[in-house]
Amino acid sequence: MPKWTRRVLAVLFAIALGYYWLAVESHVPSGHYSIDIAELRRLANSIPGPKPREIRVERVATFQFPAAAIMAGGSWKVEDGPAVSYQIVYPDRTVIVDTAMDQATTKAMGRATFDPQAFAHMIQAMSSASLILVTHEHPDHIGGIATFSEAQRLTPSVRLTREQAAHPEQAAPAKMTQGVFQILNYERATAIAPGIALIKSPGHTPGSQMVFIQREDGAEFLLLGDVAWGMRNVENVRERPRFITTFMLHEDRDAVMLELAELHRLIEAEPKIHMLAGHDAAPIDALEKQGLLIEGFM
Repeated sequence: MPKWTRRVLAVLFAIALGYYWLAVESHVPSGHYSIDIAELRRLANSIPGPKPREIRVERVATFQFPAAAIMAGGSWKVEDGPAVSYQIVYPDRTVIVDTAMDQATTKAMGRATFDPQAFAHMIQAMSSASLILVTHEHPDHIGGIATFSEAQRLTPSVRLTREQAAHPEQAAPAKMTQGVFQILNYERATAIAPGIALIKSPGHTPGSQMVFIQREDGAEFLLLGDVAWGMRNVENVRERPRFITTFMLHEDRDAVMLELAELHRLIEAEPKIHMLAGHDAAPIDALEKQGLLIEGFM
C-alpha cells in the first residue's frame, strides 16, 4: 500500500473516531442514582390540604436544533423543541414550575422563536402564584424570574435551591437579582406543597431537580427538567452528544447518564407516571389530547 494511501486512511480513521467520540458514543458509567417512587409518593401526601386539580402549560418559545444535538447518534434533521412553563392549579392557589425566558434572552440564545402572548400569560400568572420553582438555573427555565419587571414582588413565592442560588453564572445571558428569592434547603428529596415533591438530580447543572406531582384524581407526573431534552434520551438511555455536554453545557455527563438509566428503569416499572422532558413537544401534545394537560395558563 502506498505511503500516501496509508496517510489518507489514517486521517479518515482519526476523523471517524473523533466524530464517534463527539457525536455518537454514549454509555452508562459505573455508579448509582436512584429514585424511590414510594418515598416521593409519601412526601407528596405529607403536607395536608387539597392536591392539584389540573396542570396547565404555556409554550413561551420554540428552539430549533438537530436531532443529533438532542441525543448522541441522532440524525441532523432539524426539530422543534419548546421552552415551557407549567402552572399547577389548586382550588385556591397556583404553583409555577419553570419560567422560560423573555424575548431578549430568546434572541440571545440563537435559533428560537418567541411567543409574546404566552410570555405575557406566564408573567401575569407569576404575579399571583403562591410558589414558583425552577427545575434548574439555565436561562430558558429561570429567565422569567430574572427579567421580571418588579422582581421584589416575587420574593415571597420564588424558591431556589441552595445550589441554584450558588450558581448565577448558569443563568447567563439572563442575570439573577439577589434577594428576589428564598433559599430552599434539602438533601435528597422534599415535600414542597400538597401533592408535590422535589428530588435532586445534579449533572445537567449543579442545581438540577425533578418535580413529582400527584393530582387529586391520582394522575402522576414527573417533570424532568433538562436531565433529558427529549423522552428519547430516557427511552434509549442515551445522553446528548459530547460536543453539547462537554464543550457547550459543561455538564457532568456521567451523572446525567446514571439519571437517564434510573428514569428508564422507573418508566418500565411505573408506566402510568407521565414523564415530561425539558424540550419535547410530543408528550405535551399527547397529554393535551388525553385531557391530562391543558394548553394556556388561567
